[in-house]
Amino acid sequence: MKALLIRREKARSTREVLISAKIEFYEETKNFHTAFIFPGVLPDVDLQGKWVDLLDENEVSSVEIKGMTFRIDASRDVIDIFAPKFIAKGLKVKLENPDAILEIHRWGNKYVVSVS
Repeated sequence: MKALLIRREKARSTREVLISAKIEFYEETKNFHTAFIFPGVLPDVDLQGKWVDLLDENEVSSVEIKGMTFRIDASRDVIDIFAPKFIAKGLKVKLENPDAILEIHRWGNKYVVSVS
C-alpha cells in the first residue's frame, strides 16, 4: 500500500490539504514522522514528503524497482527477510552501483520501503 512519509511538523498542513481535497487516507504517527496511508488511487494533489510502500513482510509485489539489480539498506534481520523475496522476483543483489537502493525500516508491525 502506498503511503506518504513526512516529518511530524508538516503533518498538519498535509492533513488539511488532503481533507480539503476530500481524499480518503489513514494517518499513523511514530517518533518524528507521520505516514499518510492511501487505500487505492494516489491523490492528484501536490504533497511534500517521501512516497513509500507500507508492507507486511510477506508482500513485495507492489514495490516497483527499475532495473535488474538492487541493494537493501536496513538492519541485518530485515535484509534476511526481504532479500530472498526480491531475488525470487528475478532481481540480483549488487552492492556497488545497483540499479535500485531499497531503504527498509520497521513501522510498528509493518515495513516502510523506499526505493531510490
